[in-house]
Amino acid sequence: MNTMPPTPVRRLALLGGESTGKTTLARALAERLDTAWVPEYGRQRWEELRVTLSIDELVAVARRQIEWEDQAVARISAPGSWLICDTTPLTTLQYALHDHGQAPAELHAMARRRYDAVVLCEPDFDFVQDGCRRDDRFRQAQQDWTLARLAEQGFSALRARGNPAERVAQVLQLLRATAPETTLNPK
Repeated sequence: MNTMPPTPVRRLALLGGESTGKTTLARALAERLDTAWVPEYGRQRWEELRVTLSIDELVAVARRQIEWEDQAVARISAPGSWLICDTTPLTTLQYALHDHGQAPAELHAMARRRYDAVVLCEPDFDFVQDGCRRDDRFRQAQQDWTLARLAEQGFSALRARGNPAERVAQVLQLLRATAPETTLNPK
């Protein structure tokens, strides 16, 4: 009998500037796909400290983000499931370069981490200030920087636009094209 090994958990990366709907999309996708999502550790760490994170702290943030992803993958029991990642170390690299003008080789290496699918959330709605974010100009600079880095790294990203339901539909279409066996929570 020829038995195929189960399909491993796939990772979906959500990227984009501040206030582009990544967390809203991550939660909605995790519910729709009946899977786990990994929040943005860097935001949590910033909220704890309320200061510009040092380079060493940013390296620790990227390490922890990867650690959280790996822990979440280990908890997902259904083969072929997706893990939704609310950010990647690429975003952490962007903060290091913006805030400090440099980043160590380890952070650059972590920022090249591969994902099975990448979504860039577009800034196509009004900027929402929540006390943690900078401003709309910074959001657009982040967006431009991320697009350029994705192109340099050869990542093909879906550019999600519209309201949350439209974005979810766009991402689900991508996931079905990437992995036709993707199952959805009936809704």
